[in-house]
Parts: sequence; C-alpha cells; structure tokens
Amino acid sequence: MADMKLLVVDDSELIRSRLVGLIERIPGIQPVASADSRHQALLVGSYFQPDLIVLDLNLPDGNAVRIIPQLKRMRDGLRIAVLTNDANDYNRQCCVQAGADWFFDKSTELEQLLALLHEQAAAAL
Repeated sequence: MADMKLLVVDDSELIRSRLVGLIERIPGIQPVASADSRHQALLVGSYFQPDLIVLDLNLPDGNAVRIIPQLKRMRDGLRIAVLTNDANDYNRQCCVQAGADWFFDKSTELEQLLALLHEQAAAAL
C-alpha cells in the first residue's frame, strides 16, 4: 500500500512547520500538506485527498469543529485528529460528535499524537 497522506491545519506558522517537520520523519507518511484556515483546509483537502488530518480548533476564520463533517465527507475512511490548546471536555465532546476520531491537548499530548501517527502509518503499510 502507498504511504499515508497527511494534512496539518494550524494557523501558527511556527507550530505548522514544526508539526510537518516531525511528521515527515515518520516512516510511511508522505506527503504532508498544510493549511492555515478553515477555508484553506477545505480547499487543500478537496484536491490533496489526505488519509488523515491534524486539525487545530481555533483558526482565524472560525472554530474548526464546524468543518469536521465537511472534511469527513471528502474521502471515505478519512480520519481526523484534533490538536488544540483549548482542550476541555466540551470541545472534546463537540469534536467527537462532529466526527473527529481523536482529540489531543497541544500543550501536553503532542507525544501521544506522534505515537498515534506512527501506529496509523505502520498499519497502512
């Protein structure tokens, strides 16, 4: 099977580039695309057709929970991992109800996200 395609959506250029750099080192994940807004996530997602999206919640054009259902409809089997600094039970519940597969706290659970991506990439090979 081909490598897993991944899309990173975060409005911080620093965080986005750091995440892309970390993810590109994971065997079985290539290519990695990025977006910095809800609008760009929908645009890039529609032509890039990622297998998995790492999605920040707070984007300059609104809360990303609203686009989770749209993203999920773009491709069968698409998985979404929300990575946010605004990790509370309410946001977790909203994201899961919208269709997110995983929910991570950006400040404390980055290693767990990377471990999950390793697992997902290995399973796809």
